[in-house]
Amino acid sequence: MATIKRIIPPRILKSGVVEYHSVTSPPDDSIAMCHKVPDRIIPVIFVPGVMGSNLQSIATRTSKSEPVWVVNSTQRVLADWGLRDAKKRKSLLDPNKTELYRTGDLPSGAAPRSVFHTHPTPTQKEIDDELLRRGWGEVSHLSYGPWLKWLEESLNDADYTKTGLEYASSGLRPRLMKELVAHVPGIEPLTFDEVGLSYRYQFPVHAVGYNWLQSNADSAKRLQAKIDEFIRYYDKTYTCKNVILVTHSMGGLVARHYSEVLNQRDKVLGVVHGVMPTTGAATAYKRVKSGVEGSAGIVVGDDAAEVTAVFAQAPGPLQLLPSAEYGNGWLKIRDGEQRISLPQGNDPYDEIYTVRGKWWGLIDDKLINPLDEQKTKPTLDKDWDAFGKLIDEKVKPFHQDIANRFHPITYAFYGDDKAHSAWGDVTWERKLSHAARMLGTAAPIDDVKSGRVLQDHGQGEQLLLQQSGGTAMPTGFKLTEANENGDGTVPVRSGRALQGKVRVCVGYQGVDHEGAYKHEAQRLFTLWSIVKIAQHVKPPLRYEIDGECPR
Repeated sequence: MATIKRIIPPRILKSGVVEYHSVTSPPDDSIAMCHKVPDRIIPVIFVPGVMGSNLQSIATRTSKSEPVWVVNSTQRVLADWGLRDAKKRKSLLDPNKTELYRTGDLPSGAAPRSVFHTHPTPTQKEIDDELLRRGWGEVSHLSYGPWLKWLEESLNDADYTKTGLEYASSGLRPRLMKELVAHVPGIEPLTFDEVGLSYRYQFPVHAVGYNWLQSNADSAKRLQAKIDEFIRYYDKTYTCKNVILVTHSMGGLVARHYSEVLNQRDKVLGVVHGVMPTTGAATAYKRVKSGVEGSAGIVVGDDAAEVTAVFAQAPGPLQLLPSAEYGNGWLKIRDGEQRISLPQGNDPYDEIYTVRGKWWGLIDDKLINPLDEQKTKPTLDKDWDAFGKLIDEKVKPFHQDIANRFHPITYAFYGDDKAHSAWGDVTWERKLSHAARMLGTAAPIDDVKSGRVLQDHGQGEQLLLQQSGGTAMPTGFKLTEANENGDGTVPVRSGRALQGKVRVCVGYQGVDHEGAYKHEAQRLFTLWSIVKIAQHVKPPLRYEIDGECPR
């Protein structure tokens, strides 16, 4: 038999069947067949959203580390947080007293199909150890477990057998050669060559959790360290130089800071953003003033006191507030024909967030520190100063650093659904009796921005003492319902704010924020995007000659 000079990796045919070739030396007609598993690795790194990473307390000399926020199941979270008051929340969810918890539940039946071809029958412990190495235990099993399993299987659906490398013709990538993942400009079916190239790489799926209470700038530094670790790990045995990032919600802000501010763009082939609050979300203001709506409030906090206790000390959640890019006028106060809109000078930090003592300001200073139970509140000024420092030193600079900055190869999707409305604007509307409203007999307020709070239960209604014609009178204001299409958290204006600045940005109906990766349409969009991104490989990952693989 002739000696083999060069091995050509398999090609995927339009039928889904794989064709194998080998090049032999002349002059005889014998053929040697060698099946080669791809040895070029492109890790896919998933970056979760706010509250999507598990946390534990930091061990001290007098106490051991304990799980604090572990989202393995609805029952577990409800049991842990359903009865927590503001004091417990402030004490436990402190960015300076928490760190990542890395051994959360793993999805049942999950198996790392890629880079395990040399060991086809791993034990369950070996599988679990590999998934934990990849970070799957760092993130919410409830939100992301099935999604990570699906992504791993869809990206690594080759079957490494004794007879060679075979691809299932029913695989999702060949299917996307015939189907559109969205009916919008810029979306087309995958081509035969694009799918074929993607099968020449392994895409092991990883997750990088982070302490979502701390600044996203700090979380970006952990992302940097983990990506460097993963690349080193694979590059020892295979060829691995770049990664692909897939993000959910606030994870998109972490990824943007990593790629664009920390200057790590060259390590990233491309990014897929899901439901990212590109310019922030006014929903964050609403939830600080009235708690989280629906059943989620039982866990996150169903009134202003419970939410503020955590929010006011946590840079990460604060960075979800609307940035200057979000625009003017999203906070409104309405009394009949009298309308006030803020911010007016494109500075929400000074005009809203750090305004103290106003009923419509972001933070009620008396709610910052529920651990201070004295009537005189001796720590009130200190607590307020600490909060203001977070806005000035952590929130505003972070927003400025990532403003209008995206990786050049970025694909994104967002929710655009009336059934999942979000607060694009937040409106405080004066409460009037039906008769007064119909007859127009309500006396107008002299200055709707002023007023002393008489009663506020922290759920979106306030009773104020205001002036009308110079006479003191009690008035009520109430937050109106969500008013803009979205995903229940991020309004359309923020979700689509990167349109025209990235490769593709698609709006979908039926997307709820927390479950953005639980639906097939968004999963297929992500898979499609990853295949498109893979076309941008550079040496030494790129095959210089069509069909060539290293000797």
